[in-house]
Parts: sequence; C-alpha cells; structure tokens
Amino acid sequence: MESHNRRIARNTIFLYLRMFFTMAVSLYTSRVVLQTLGVNNYGIYNIVGGVVAIFSFLNGSMTGATQRFLNFEMGRGDAVKLRDVFSSAMYAHLGIGAALILLGETVGLWFVNTQLVIAPERMAAANWTYQLSLLTAVATLLQVPYNAAIIAHERMDVFAYLSIMQSLLKLGVAFLLLFVAEADTLIIYAWLMFGVSFLIFAGYRMYCLRHFAEC
Repeated sequence: MESHNRRIARNTIFLYLRMFFTMAVSLYTSRVVLQTLGVNNYGIYNIVGGVVAIFSFLNGSMTGATQRFLNFEMGRGDAVKLRDVFSSAMYAHLGIGAALILLGETVGLWFVNTQLVIAPERMAAANWTYQLSLLTAVATLLQVPYNAAIIAHERMDVFAYLSIMQSLLKLGVAFLLLFVAEADTLIIYAWLMFGVSFLIFAGYRMYCLRHFAEC
C-alpha cells in the first residue's frame, strides 16, 4: 500500500509539472509566433490548420477510451488479449487517419480553396499549410495508442518528459523563424510543426516498442 501511494504521489507530481510547464511555454510560444509570422500569416495558419487543433482536442478522449481497454486486459493478466486490444486500437486509428486524409483531400481542400477568404497571393502558402497540417493531424492521431499504453502502464514520467520536449521544440521553432525572415515563414513554420509532431510520434513509438510487449 505504501509503495502504491508513493507511485500515485509521484505520478501526480509529474502530471502537474507537465501541465504548468507546457502551459507557460505555450503562452510564450504563441506570443513569439505571432510576432514572427505576423497577423495575416498567423491567422491563415490557425484557420487552415484548424484540423490539428480539433484532433488535439479529441486525442484526450480517444486516449482515455483506448487506455481503459488496455487496463482491463492488464488486470486479467492475459498477454494475448492485451496484444489483440492494442492491435485493434492501432488498426482503428489507422482507419480514422485514412478517412481523415480522404475527407481532407476532397471536402477540406474544396473548402479551403473556395470558401475561405484568403488573399490570392497567399493561396499557395495556404495550401502548403493545409497539406502539412493534415499530415500533422494524422501523426498526432496515430500517436494515441502509444499514449494510451504509456498511461495504462503508469509511466507518467515518460508522458511528462515527452510533453515537455514537445513544448520546447515548438518554442525552438518559434525562435528559428526569426532567422528565416526572407523566406515564406508560413510554409516553413508548417513544415517545422509537422517535423515536431513526427519526432514526438517517433519518440512515443520507440519507447513503447522497447518497453511494452503488447506494442
């Protein structure tokens, strides 16, 4: 019981540290990005890249749902069933990702190019941003089963470290934009944000493959 209480306290501390750190860094990052991109580019990214924000919001619920099934099989001690649950979750998120790309490249692309009010000279940059935001959303979506596995195994320290790393990488991207003023900062920012998402996804995947047999 004492060991269990220590684990709860430790995980709680890590989660609070993650929350406060990421909140503080995100607030400062938003300010730097607004200054470097400018009002117009910042607005275009937030409108066109809104698909990323939507799936970031949904990821918490999807992670919680997947985690519950993993915890149930972990409680039963059935390693085969546990592996089957993780595989099913992975296939489900791959299917959702494929559907997202299909809708994004049809309805979404039509909406961006015909319904949004964007200056003609910025349409090319807006389309680049949209495509990269779509890839970012898919990478974030495929990360969900690995997030759920880490939470199910109560590795909150790893969860906190990777979240903090993601916040620091986004802050680094914001400062990097200061040195590319002569290029199209909107397109570069979209590329860099996709790179951050892919690196974090790779980090979650590598850790889970190495430490959890069901993955």
